Amino acid sequence: MCWKNNKNTGFLAPSLLLLATLTFSGCAGRPWTTPLEGDRLNETRQLVDSLVVENQSCGQSFDGDLAFFYADPLGKKALSGYLQFSMPGSYKFVVANPFGQTVLAIAGDQTSYQAVIVPEQKYLAGSIRSFGLRHDLPREVLNGPWGEWLTARNQRPGESISTIREDKNARGLWVSFRHGKTEPAGMSHLLLEPDSKLPLSYILENGEGKIVAEVTYGDWITQEKCRQPQEINITGLDYGIDIRLKLSNVRLTDKAKQYSLPVPQGYMQQLLP
Repeated sequence: MCWKNNKNTGFLAPSLLLLATLTFSGCAGRPWTTPLEGDRLNETRQLVDSLVVENQSCGQSFDGDLAFFYADPLGKKALSGYLQFSMPGSYKFVVANPFGQTVLAIAGDQTSYQAVIVPEQKYLAGSIRSFGLRHDLPREVLNGPWGEWLTARNQRPGESISTIREDKNARGLWVSFRHGKTEPAGMSHLLLEPDSKLPLSYILENGEGKIVAEVTYGDWITQEKCRQPQEINITGLDYGIDIRLKLSNVRLTDKAKQYSLPVPQGYMQQLLP
């Protein structure tokens, strides 16, 4: 199944896949209370450290069927295909027609991407940085930990916690981390259910205190004690964009991988900055 009601496939395909791999959902206002201190802070740091250890023991890659839903003020679109993803941010996404023939393939990482558009016999390649500048994507999203967001696996240790707060709706604890030197200025906020250690939501905030995006998770599966969300809802992006990812038939694997696409013979090449 390919994009519905859209003739500009070459432009939208890499753009929407990039957004799809950056998993978020937006919010109005702050959903937490005042900061907690003392024993609660120390207990939460220990809880986060135990979660990091569990996450590090899980596989580095996963694959599965992906249904991708995209909405903005101009309309709605849908795309389905097969996704391969490997930490920290390498991906390959293939869309096939009902006969199993590939019509669109996209691969890359946080540095570059390639796309093959079969009906147009076109090969695209370019840098993620320039792509983000052309399409006004937040720097915090482009340079953020894609793997953490897509798998809901926090890799930040307890000592990096800035504050903890209770959720206004009593869903759990908001654990806030100030970004490190290698990341864009800002903070990340993780909503954690303490008893199950299940991540429920993730908010990304830039250096000016603006919420750039939020992701909410659902429909979890467990494979050998490792958990993966199969529903990832994204709102709060600029221009009123909402994104929903629905995974199925997910398989977790151990080894990290890199994905790329060779140039098919006879295809027109379009190399972007």
